[in-house]
Amino acid sequence: MSSAIKKPAIDKSYMNEEDNHDLKHIPGEYGLPFFGKAVPIMKDLHNVIDHHYKTYGEVSRIRMGGQDGLLIVGADNYREIYIDKTKNFSARMGYDKTLATMYPDTILLSDFDDHRPLRRMFQSAFKNDAMRTYVEMMNPVLEKNIKQFAGMDKFVFFPAVKKTLLDVASKVFLGIDDLDGDEASRLIKSFIDSTDGLLALVRKEIPGGKYKRGKDGIRYQRDFFRKLIEQRRGTEGTDTLTYLSNERDDEGNYFPVDEIIDQMVFLLFAAHDTTTSALCHMVYYTAKHPEWQQRLREETEGFNKPALNYDDLDGCVISELVFYESLRLHPSVPMMQRRTIRECELGGYRIPANTILFIAPTYNHRLPEFWTDPDKFDPERFAPHRAEQKNHSFCYMPFGGGAHKCIGMHFAIMVSKLFMHQFVSAYDYSTPDNYDPKMDYMPLPKPHDGIPLTLKKRG
Repeated sequence: MSSAIKKPAIDKSYMNEEDNHDLKHIPGEYGLPFFGKAVPIMKDLHNVIDHHYKTYGEVSRIRMGGQDGLLIVGADNYREIYIDKTKNFSARMGYDKTLATMYPDTILLSDFDDHRPLRRMFQSAFKNDAMRTYVEMMNPVLEKNIKQFAGMDKFVFFPAVKKTLLDVASKVFLGIDDLDGDEASRLIKSFIDSTDGLLALVRKEIPGGKYKRGKDGIRYQRDFFRKLIEQRRGTEGTDTLTYLSNERDDEGNYFPVDEIIDQMVFLLFAAHDTTTSALCHMVYYTAKHPEWQQRLREETEGFNKPALNYDDLDGCVISELVFYESLRLHPSVPMMQRRTIRECELGGYRIPANTILFIAPTYNHRLPEFWTDPDKFDPERFAPHRAEQKNHSFCYMPFGGGAHKCIGMHFAIMVSKLFMHQFVSAYDYSTPDNYDPKMDYMPLPKPHDGIPLTLKKRG
């Protein structure tokens, strides 16, 4: 017999309230009827935010895909929202009409006392002992995939690294050694469809529509995980799914299958796609700035080994600087959302209850009050002698903040270091001459063309 995670009885009446639309006392502009600024944001997110900030200030009215709300900029405002001492900013209702349509009941979308037990459920999966084991599991998968890059005609980085990290996630999170053939193709397609579904402006399951394909992708993933959980119960393993399948609550009961599926579907999306985005920008910038590629290579040569172990990771200083700077310029989650529960004040304005807040860490990451020459790729800004990220506790927040700060943050850094060590050791790489790609911003940032690379095998 199974039972759900015990959750304290708290007042959730705010979840039954409609979004507030009465924002006429706050300056701003909505854009087109219904669609608002959704299309310009997808095309050039930074310029839309820049226009609002320079025209209206840190708080301004905006509409995105049928949602009226407030665009919030500024590190002080973000500290107020994310520290949330009065429990007034709901993640669940902030994402209710966006992310929650694909991934309801997940750790990111659980508020306050509902969030804590889900976070505890995952903590063991990201402790040092587990991470040490993950390194041993990942390295052979990375080696196999990176070797195959050399045989690819007209190599494009994004699809190659996406497949690589799906293999890594399959091994580490699901305990699947070889994801090949039709099963691999269907699972990859389900991830692409569910991610694309988040961009659907019309959120109805219309046959052939983007949103329906996304929902079909989620349903396929849920069925896939359900079969695996049934196989894993009563077995031993070091992957996340086997651990959760055999974990018990305080009363000695297994966690319900659907509860595990809820979290695993989101974990695969969050961990896989966001790290793919981070690595795309690390490779893009180190191809564009070969002096940093060379510094990475010198660091890898200093280890004098084909793959790193867990104890080597702290020594990946250059790799870490490049990781942090790439996420400063292109955070994997450029926009975040909350909704107010009660009336409050932000940026000198009265914010009514049930107001959607659109939060833009990507813009804070380029504010000149915190960052020297903010549009320049300059990993040294994160070195101890400069440490510009410490200019304000919320000037740099690629992993969110407060209670909802990404539980997989250290996992993402670890994967990136392991990948870059093997990739830089195996290849010299470069982009086409004068390469200046159009950038995709939503749902996850990356160069639009996927980064075509010329690879030259080393050694």
